[in-house]
Amino acid sequence: MADTTATLARTAAPSISLASRRAALTQSPADANDRSLVVLRVQAENALNAALTLLRNPRFTDSDLHRATGRACRAATLLKRLSAAQAQGAAA
Repeated sequence: MADTTATLARTAAPSISLASRRAALTQSPADANDRSLVVLRVQAENALNAALTLLRNPRFTDSDLHRATGRACRAATLLKRLSAAQAQGAAA
């Protein structure tokens, strides 16, 4: 019984084949633009998350409201920049 289990384990093991040669990756202007779009999106998401975290605070204060408003305005600015960058990239 142990012999068949070992045989099954050996035959079911995946084989890994490595690529023999690959071309070196080069960065095109489109890739750099995509990266900047990703950075803007992440920054906007982080600003929105920070605003929501402040709003969800059980001990919500006036200063939390002020800070949450600032984070939400920052997120809106980043979303405008992201939209403009995407429009510019689509036109190119």
